Amino acid sequence: HTHTHTHTHTHTHTHDDEEEDEMSARRRPGGARKMKAFSRIETMTNEGQFDRALKRKDQLILVEFVSNYSPSSKSMAPYMQTLSRTGEFKRIRFLRVDIEAVPAVAEKCNVKALPTYQIYKNGEKLEEMSGALPSKLVAMMKEHNFKPKQGGLKKIVGVVLGITFGVFGLIKLKAGVEAAEKAAEERKELEKRAAEERARRERDALRQQRARSRGVSIPQQEEEDDEGQFEDEDDDEDYEYYDDDEDE
Repeated sequence: HTHTHTHTHTHTHTHDDEEEDEMSARRRPGGARKMKAFSRIETMTNEGQFDRALKRKDQLILVEFVSNYSPSSKSMAPYMQTLSRTGEFKRIRFLRVDIEAVPAVAEKCNVKALPTYQIYKNGEKLEEMSGALPSKLVAMMKEHNFKPKQGGLKKIVGVVLGITFGVFGLIKLKAGVEAAEKAAEERKELEKRAAEERARRERDALRQQRARSRGVSIPQQEEEDDEGQFEDEDDDEDYEYYDDDEDE
């Protein structure tokens, strides 16, 4: 009875261990199941699948041509997995073509060495390289991996905003010019008034000086000065009339 009890206890413990191991495998970072799901490299199995992948609009695509009999291709496998998981290259779609499984694709893409890497966008081949050269491959990827320009509605909105800010800039510039012109006119008016005030004071000072020298009052001198000004204007008119007679 004791043996049976011990056996049952051992069996239960083993079952719990299995459940715990299974849960740990699901939780464990980098577990086999997660690693498989995280792989972003798509293996092409036929020519139609490859053609459809290349037609993806504005998608940067890196195609890796490999073969099971090529040691260089196998040596690049871990590097490709690492690059596909790198955040810097998250906009790039990774495709793998086994030239033995899909020879038509390799022939169409003019593959002459292994491994070969070609970069495509909108169905057009941008660049390619051959050989197990990770640093050269990274450099080629970085050269073409840039954020796409805004298109469609975003581009239109950007243009409209640019024009709007441009118009506001012109309005602000015009307002600034008008303000400067107004300030210049006001300054000119002030200068004119100041000059007139100086001339008036000079006339008053001269009139006071003449009044004192003649022993008359300032109002009397002012009246005489005004009469003299009228007489001068009359003389000028007579003179102009006389000139007209002479011309006739």
